[in-house]
Amino acid sequence: MAGDKKQYTLGRGELMFAQFRAGTLNPRGELYMGNSPAFGITATTESLDHYSSDGGIRVKDDSIILQQDYAGSLTTDNIDPDNLAYFFLGEKRTIVTASTPVASYILAQVEKGRWYQLGTDATNPSGVRNVSAVTLTATGGGAAFIAGVDYLLDLVNGRVYIQPAGGIGEGTSPVAAYTIDASSRDQVISKGNVVEGALRYIAKNPAGLQTSFYMPQVKLTPNGDFALKSDSWQELGFNIEIITKGSLSAIYADGAPYTPTA
Repeated sequence: MAGDKKQYTLGRGELMFAQFRAGTLNPRGELYMGNSPAFGITATTESLDHYSSDGGIRVKDDSIILQQDYAGSLTTDNIDPDNLAYFFLGEKRTIVTASTPVASYILAQVEKGRWYQLGTDATNPSGVRNVSAVTLTATGGGAAFIAGVDYLLDLVNGRVYIQPAGGIGEGTSPVAAYTIDASSRDQVISKGNVVEGALRYIAKNPAGLQTSFYMPQVKLTPNGDFALKSDSWQELGFNIEIITKGSLSAIYADGAPYTPTA
């Protein structure tokens, strides 16, 4: 009987984003965005109403939709380099470093009780990682300072701490020599780029119809705080601007395939 069907749905699913290739509207392959605790779509319309004034009280006798917009939001707790690049409107790159000896890196005007990063320069402002064979000497030469007495080392992060009671003088500029060991690391750089592409939601509902959604063109922009330190899992929030791409529709909602019965 009509009206008896009850399609109660508990929403679950996977989000896939296919970022457009630079300077085009051509999507790359779809990339799974990881676990997404929240995803939703909002529809808004703007109408022009008409009122009849033939009687004592104006009565609305027509309404025309002038504008219809679709937007949305999503949250992912998959904090990988790709999602970070989307959030910072930037780019992801991999830094590959061969084993490289560095004979002289000056720690300028050091202060006791402070940390200093090795290898910073205009092309690598965050410095080097994964170093070994570190020595510190005074400017102009002389006996090397003693690790563990005059300074401490964080070899993985390429950092030097000037001991308060050590022999490295306040305001001096000791010279570091070290080796950058072979390694690779991912790096995300904020850029202010437009993050645009196609978004697909594949429904995996434990209850209800399996309706999946495809949006041929969306823009992702960061939404909310990215809590680097808290007692909860880190999450990245995004606003979604859903755009009509050419002659395509803005949103396609596909039900699960089935075999018709006679």
